[in-house]
Amino acid sequence: MAWIWNRVLPRAMRAETTPSARIDGYVASKIRPDGPGLALAIVKAGAVGHAAGYGLADRRGHLNTPDTIFHLASCGKQFTGLGIAMLAEEGKLHLDDPVAKHLPLLAAFGPQVTIRRLLHHTSGIRDLYDKDGVEKVLARCERATNADMIRTYADLGCPMAEDGSRPGDEFSYSNSGYDLLGSVIERVSGQSYHDFFQIRVFDRVGMKETFSVPDRRIGNRRCATGYVRNNRGAYFEHGGTGFDEVVGSGSFYTTVSDLCLYDRALAMNSLLSVAGMQQIFTGGRTNDGAPTAYGFGWYLRTDRGVRFAEHEGEWNGFYSYICRFLDRPRSIFVLSNHPDLDLFEIAGEATAAFD
Repeated sequence: MAWIWNRVLPRAMRAETTPSARIDGYVASKIRPDGPGLALAIVKAGAVGHAAGYGLADRRGHLNTPDTIFHLASCGKQFTGLGIAMLAEEGKLHLDDPVAKHLPLLAAFGPQVTIRRLLHHTSGIRDLYDKDGVEKVLARCERATNADMIRTYADLGCPMAEDGSRPGDEFSYSNSGYDLLGSVIERVSGQSYHDFFQIRVFDRVGMKETFSVPDRRIGNRRCATGYVRNNRGAYFEHGGTGFDEVVGSGSFYTTVSDLCLYDRALAMNSLLSVAGMQQIFTGGRTNDGAPTAYGFGWYLRTDRGVRFAEHEGEWNGFYSYICRFLDRPRSIFVLSNHPDLDLFEIAGEATAAFD
């Protein structure tokens, strides 16, 4: 789903109110103050132009704020892409390495299932998050790990997708492909996925409320509760899934305040070189040369000549949307525990308020 450009406020109202006031008013029209909501931040020209929370973080009455911790869901793929790019820049792996070079149990994947194709979702392997795959993985244990994912792939007679496509033939979004990349990061770095990002990214940038270990949520009053709706329209807490401890495809908790710090680090090339950053925001191609419009954990879009990278996510009652403009210094982050909001529309309205 692409960026939604909307400006619903009358021109006179735009002239009479500040950008933050316009955003506050718009979000207030979408949520109830006594229900779940969201946190939102906009970075413009290297400075935080707006950061606020709306609605409740949980049933105990804690309010959402810019420092409320939400699950980042699939938007966390950007970190896996970054980690792979960092290791490649250090010469510890090559993007065209077969994944089996680093995960030998996956020898059946062959030489064409490469790290680059996993990053671009063109590997052709079966996504174990489909119904049958989920059952196969969870049959191993009550709570799956990356090792369970790898062993499940190793046990499959044919790890490729059932449509008969070859590696590189087509774009096919794969969560478990990114989980394999998470395992590559662990194998190559010699660190756990959590420790790699804690030491190499979060501590370095100052992201004090960002982590990938779900146990850190327990007892943390800053963590929001994820909500879904039942068939009677009432909100209820999502109880989690058996994949909460699998890392790589979207296993991070964070705040919009921390994402602003991360955005600044990316803009200053303090985590990766200029060339490395360009590679992250360069899309892949299929075997016939067709562009995938997906980089290293980012969808790549162009709307009316404006280029931007974005991603959305949904997991365990949490909902997320992130966007970085590629030709001007503007980014927006929306993290939510409300199941009924259109985060694309909210992001579009918030960005328009600063135009």
